[in-house]
This record gives sequence, C-alpha cells and structure tokens, in this order.
Amino acid sequence: MSNRYLRSLALVMGFVLIFWGTALAAKIKVEIDPATGKPVVRSDVPVVSTTTSPTGWTVVTLSTGERVGYFVDPAGAVAVQVFSGAVNVVAGNTTARMEAGEAAAIKINKATGAVQIAAQKGVITVSAQGRRVKIKPGQQTVVHRDTPPSPPTPAPSMAMRTPPAVPHAPAVPSAPTPPPTPPEYQVNPNVEPPPIAKELTDVEYHGQEPASPAE
Repeated sequence: MSNRYLRSLALVMGFVLIFWGTALAAKIKVEIDPATGKPVVRSDVPVVSTTTSPTGWTVVTLSTGERVGYFVDPAGAVAVQVFSGAVNVVAGNTTARMEAGEAAAIKINKATGAVQIAAQKGVITVSAQGRRVKIKPGQQTVVHRDTPPSPPTPAPSMAMRTPPAVPHAPAVPSAPTPPPTPPEYQVNPNVEPPPIAKELTDVEYHGQEPASPAE
C-alpha cells in the first residue's frame, strides 16, 4: 500500500471515531457541588422541561429525548436515575457514566472531599485520575482526592435505600365508553293480537234522571 492510501485511510478512520465519539457522548451532565452537595444539570442541547414532584424528585427532559431524574435525601446523598439516553454525573474529580435504566446513589464527604458512589441499578462506570472501575448493583467505589477509584466493595444498606418512587406521567384519559346498544325487538307474526274492546256509546238524558235499579 502507498503512503498516500494509508494516510487517507487513517484520516477516514479518524473522522469515523470522532463521529461515533460525538454521537455516543452524553448530552446531559449532572454536576454535584462539593460544597453544598446539590446537583446542577448542564446540557449541550435545549431543555424541554424541568419538573419537581411533591416527593422531591426533579426530572429534566432534553429536546433530543434524554431524560434524567435526581433526588436529594436528608442525609445529603443524591439519587440519580436515567430514563433515556446517557448521563455523566460529575462529583469533584469523579465522573460516573450512566445510561438508560441505570440508577446510583452519590455522596460527597464535605470534610474530606471523598466521593462515594453506589450502584443501585445497572453497571455504573466510574472514572477518576485516568482509571475506570465498574460497579454492579449492591457495590460501591470510593474516590479520595487525587486518587483513582477504589476496587468495588459491598455498598452499605444506607446507600441502597430506595428513595421515593418517581411519579409517572399522568395517564391520557381514554375516550368515554359509548352506551350499550339497545336490543332489537322483532314482532312475532304467530302471536295473536288481543281482542278488540267493545265500543262504548254515550246515552243522553233530557232532564230526567234514570231510574235506580231498586225502583
């Protein structure tokens, strides 16, 4: 093969890798503030809606269809659940890659800056300091400052506590049920009609009352 052909092939492969990397990149990012522990949603595309339910869940939907929800419990842990698309959850120097159907609990120790990530649904990929660790449901990893993720260990029961359920979209009202069709009655030709009643005649009296039967 000539050098020109190899250079052309390398250029094409480079464009393909860039295209797929862009297509597969998460369009939405949830950043957890290390100081407050509160999540902030950032996106490269317009946000269609942001709703907060009475149970405390905030659900964000993008114009491209990505949808993610998060919930902050009283202890400061952030539960994140991905409904569609892919999401990067960033906490300090740690990034958790999550896709549709996956859920995780993330907590930052404000004193030490350590990040604790526990997988609740799906396999979560956690990256820090150039290294990656995958955790399965019931496992956790801890990332200290300037250190890579620790090997997976069993997650404490507190991290696996299920937050309030995410409210579903209201059901579309169905069309009203039409009233039942009345049965069709058919005339039976074999049934004889009832006898015709005799005609009643009016009798006129000219100033004289009729005699009573006793007379």
